[in-house]
Amino acid sequence: MTKKQYLAIVEKNIQALTTEERKEALEYYSNYFDDADDDDKVIDELGDPETLARTIVDNFECVPAKITKKKSKKTKGETEDGIKYETVDEDDEEKSADEEKAYSEKNGFDYSQEKMLFEFKKTEVVNLGIVVGAGQFCIKSGKTYKVETKGISKKDFRCEINDAGTLIIENKKLHSNLKKYGHSIKNKWCPRVLITVPSGAYVENLKISLGAGQLTTNDLSINAGKTIIDLSAGELIAGGITSESTNIRCSMGSIDVSGTLKGYTKIDCIMGSIKVRTTGTTRTYSCDTKIGMGTVHYGDEKRNGFSEIITDSKKKNHFFVKVGMGDVKISFGK
Repeated sequence: MTKKQYLAIVEKNIQALTTEERKEALEYYSNYFDDADDDDKVIDELGDPETLARTIVDNFECVPAKITKKKSKKTKGETEDGIKYETVDEDDEEKSADEEKAYSEKNGFDYSQEKMLFEFKKTEVVNLGIVVGAGQFCIKSGKTYKVETKGISKKDFRCEINDAGTLIIENKKLHSNLKKYGHSIKNKWCPRVLITVPSGAYVENLKISLGAGQLTTNDLSINAGKTIIDLSAGELIAGGITSESTNIRCSMGSIDVSGTLKGYTKIDCIMGSIKVRTTGTTRTYSCDTKIGMGTVHYGDEKRNGFSEIITDSKKKNHFFVKVGMGDVKISFGK
């Protein structure tokens, strides 16, 4: 195994981390390989990449970074022309643990480091509903349904199967205190959820709704009777989905969906971008479009500029695409 192959496996198994954390971890171990200049020796030392990946994820605790406060330094002086001046320089200074605790209690900010784990049998789940707010979320294939969280308070998280057999995964609050903080606090707070779905599982209804942040999939393989994908803001990447009926909606941000989309697929792009890659060819699909200021790429065809194209005969597999100011790209392949 080469360094490139080893790190590719590591990257594949640390998708639950933030983009910055993944980059940091991969750069560290890439440099580690380079310093040793002996791939085999480093691999023997580090062990199998899957185990290393689990260690990396565990070491990146999902809690806010240290709160910093501004420490002002005033400097007074006089120019050669006799003009007096005063400058104020501000340096970031880390708050102590006690100061962090007092700050969080004063502002109602949850500094909880709680970790939660939920497991469900494959036979228990009829529908899957994922409704999450801000943070980093990853869905991957495994042997059973499993939900692991970091950085989310128990009172704000719901994970249960209701009477209809729907596995509901929901963080009830986007973040109740986000409005109280500047961007620096929001960017450092990163709740994380890792969802494992049995490989090849079938659900009657699949819903993935992301309020903000990032949601990705890793080697996902799931079949659904009906799929709903809804993005308010952020980035949503979902691969490995086979669906008989699909509804994709993007308010802002970007959606990237790949798999096999059969039957009727409705795409509504208000702003942002939607990419869809499905098995098949343009000959096995038909497509209607209603376009405002945006653009639709359908196979090799480009449609834009306040237009409406409605086909006379709809095929069994059919796209209906509505675009406001966004961009939609539909491509086909194996």
